[in-house]
Amino acid sequence: SNSRVNVGSAEIEALPVASVASVVGLQAGAQGLSIRGSGSDEISFQVNGLTLRDERDNSPVTNISLASVQEVQVQTGGFNAEYGNVRSGVVNVITKEGDRDTYSADVILRLSPPAQKNYGPLANDPNGFWIRPFMDAEVAFEGTQNWDEITQSQYPTFQGWNAISQARLADDDPTNDLSPQALQDAFLYQHRKSFEITQPDYNVDLGFGGPVPGLSDQLGDLRFYASYRREQDVYLLPLHTDRYQDQSGHLKLTSDLAPGMKLSIEGRLGGSDGTGASRSGQPGLFRSSSGIAANLTSTSYIDSRTFSGDYWGPSQTTYNQVGFTFSHSPTTSSYYQIRGSRFATQYDTNPGPLRDTTSVVFFDGVGFDEGPFGYMPSPSDGVDGMRMGVGMSNSRDSSQTAAYTLQGDYTNQLNRFLEIKAGLEYSLTRSDINYAQIDSFLTGSNYRVTWDRSPVRGAAFAQTKLEFQGMIANTGLRLDYVHAGGSWYDFRLFDPAFGGFPLQDGEPEPVLDSLLTTTSTRRIFTLSPRLGVSFPVSAVSKLYFNYGHFRQLPTSDDLYLIRALDGSGQITRIADPNNPLPLTVQYELGYEQSFFDRFLARVAGYYKDISLDPRLVTYQGRSGRVTYSLTEPNAFADVRGFEVSLSKTRGEYIRGFVNYTYSVYTSGYFGFPSIYENTTEQREQAASDAIRRNAASRPVPRPFARVNVDLFTPAAFGPRLGGAYPLGGWQASVLGRWQDGGKYTWGDNGVPSPGVSRNVDIRDFWQIDLRFQRSFTIGGRRATFFADVFDIANRRELSLFSGAIDGNDRNAYLSSLHFPAGDYSNIPGNDVVGDYRQEDVPYQPMPSIRARTEVATPNPNAIYYERDSESYLVFSEGAWQTADPGRVQETLDTKAYIDMPNQTHLNFLDPRDVFFGIRISL
Repeated sequence: SNSRVNVGSAEIEALPVASVASVVGLQAGAQGLSIRGSGSDEISFQVNGLTLRDERDNSPVTNISLASVQEVQVQTGGFNAEYGNVRSGVVNVITKEGDRDTYSADVILRLSPPAQKNYGPLANDPNGFWIRPFMDAEVAFEGTQNWDEITQSQYPTFQGWNAISQARLADDDPTNDLSPQALQDAFLYQHRKSFEITQPDYNVDLGFGGPVPGLSDQLGDLRFYASYRREQDVYLLPLHTDRYQDQSGHLKLTSDLAPGMKLSIEGRLGGSDGTGASRSGQPGLFRSSSGIAANLTSTSYIDSRTFSGDYWGPSQTTYNQVGFTFSHSPTTSSYYQIRGSRFATQYDTNPGPLRDTTSVVFFDGVGFDEGPFGYMPSPSDGVDGMRMGVGMSNSRDSSQTAAYTLQGDYTNQLNRFLEIKAGLEYSLTRSDINYAQIDSFLTGSNYRVTWDRSPVRGAAFAQTKLEFQGMIANTGLRLDYVHAGGSWYDFRLFDPAFGGFPLQDGEPEPVLDSLLTTTSTRRIFTLSPRLGVSFPVSAVSKLYFNYGHFRQLPTSDDLYLIRALDGSGQITRIADPNNPLPLTVQYELGYEQSFFDRFLARVAGYYKDISLDPRLVTYQGRSGRVTYSLTEPNAFADVRGFEVSLSKTRGEYIRGFVNYTYSVYTSGYFGFPSIYENTTEQREQAASDAIRRNAASRPVPRPFARVNVDLFTPAAFGPRLGGAYPLGGWQASVLGRWQDGGKYTWGDNGVPSPGVSRNVDIRDFWQIDLRFQRSFTIGGRRATFFADVFDIANRRELSLFSGAIDGNDRNAYLSSLHFPAGDYSNIPGNDVVGDYRQEDVPYQPMPSIRARTEVATPNPNAIYYERDSESYLVFSEGAWQTADPGRVQETLDTKAYIDMPNQTHLNFLDPRDVFFGIRISL
């Protein structure tokens, strides 16, 4: 009765994908590792039934070598009672075992030659936002006021090198005296970072397996399969590191101990290196271009983030796993399995090497060190004011986690109608957390977070499977036990103990233990019913229904975090390990139909009721000294939708699939976002319409679809020439993806009218990828040469709003769009958020005004749209005149009126990318 898709290795080989996560993301209801609207932290990601979950933040570890993959099972609904600590989906990767008698090897190499990861200019282009005002001969020395009004609006304001030089010469410090030319030369030196990508992206997948030499016969046909994967993604622009790297190795040993008895032992070791994406000690590395670009817009110190090397510091995550699976069939109608594993992670995030302050270049006799590179905890500024020290590489992390799991289950087919299954599970997690946000100079916001806890999970389940005349009924009940371990503080709201405490030897005195009492954390027991029923409609079709309750342990931050500022000892955030477990109640109704023994169609509707999710509620004391955020189970969400899929899994020349997902997501919270000790402030919040409106999001659907057409010729197709078939072994797999752009909330100057939400459209996304390959078989061995082309149409998608330098820049872009008439003053038109002006089209301002009389100083270069008269005007020769219709039409046709976000190098990301590859199977 469950909704599950099994994707075999042959299907994976045909697709233009390079990872297990990409395979999962193509299934109906899935976007990446997000399944049916829930995050990847709510899935259970397994390899051979052993869970790969980082207990630090519940994220899955998915770096699996494709050379070792035999099958990927993606289950999106209908989870039996055996599945626990999961709320969204189950992904199980089955890896190869290795042959009992022969050795085999599989080598997959993919490489994308060095290429830029953005359209258009680089960040250091002479005409770029951060460079032109300081280098353009027209304004660099005298200031940007020499530009026209339009150009000034597209770049930073700069007073000119002459003014800066005069100020330096006039102060009392002779060591900073520089001429205007020397200042410009120093500016170029301090912005010398190279943004050219000179290294390739690549994936390496290796697999090798077979009988264990000398031991196979004596140890039950002992066999092995070893695999290795390494990948490299070069960053959009270099940070502390210029790339993300990930590697993992896996070894699996399998033995048939006796008839009906099998043992598998496996180990995994891997890790990721790159630049940490957090500035507060949280896990995560930069990888995607969009992730980097999002940290370079509408924020502080963007020039420093772009041109220095240490705004974010280096970070490394390593993980390892050992596990076993033992299965035994004592009778022909029963079997049992025992699984055990240990999965551990370790983090290492610290600043890079200190900056060498020795002068390496001189301008007008003034020395300059290697800045802006190297970690500099003390103040350091560039000649243009760019921050080159303080607030850099603030993240620290040396956390470690280890999860020990033991589980067993027993299955018995009692008769031809009834099967029973029952099992037990025990899990112990060692959570040794130590992370911090540290600024050696600006210490007011520093904090350290530490704990050493060992939460315990236990479970027991029982389920039955009833089969009668084609009907299948799965019924089950799961009992979960959770104990966060240790004790926790008893405190009252606005407790004075949270207001701060003295320091001793630079460390906060642990007075919470002396001011507050503690009690043992609560032991939580929950029952989760599961039901799944499948009814045959015909010999080739079925109707099915699923229902179940699913709970999951929250992240460790939501269980144990106590955040205290180093300087004052003030508590700013505290968790609650006694909160109930987050709950998801799922309903699913589906229909499946097979056609002509070649096609399979599936339609499924689902509803997910999500509740008891942790959420931070801010408590603000009357004096202001006690202000902290407390984790409370007040958040909720509803996800509903339906999926339609059609697949063709057989055929000599064509196979493929198409799926469509319609999903609506609504989220919100109960109670208030803040609780005030001051009753007047609390009453004002309670009376606020805005608070009530924001308590729940409005549902807006964003459907998405994928289509794959796999065209191929059999290996022995066509005429035979010289012992080979030139027309055989060709394959082309086309993958198309589409998603509705959704809605954006807009009002004049970014402020919508009361009650207005999501009132303008966002441009839809679509992309076409291609894998083209040719296979050769020589002496029973196969070699395949292939090329993966991503975004074959090279379609530009405006990255919202990565290029915007701040909110004003974002609003200037949105104000320039010609939206359909609505509750705003934009010029009427058919634009959507995401429309853009081509690079070769000069910007033509076209502001919207109510009436010409309200314009105090008209811009003679602008075309005005007067809403009262619905006409286009220009101000020429001291008077308002009707604009030339030809000029207006050309402006409208070319969209020259769109005021593009000013960081042009971030407006369009991820151009067409081509990987060349080879796969050799021996």
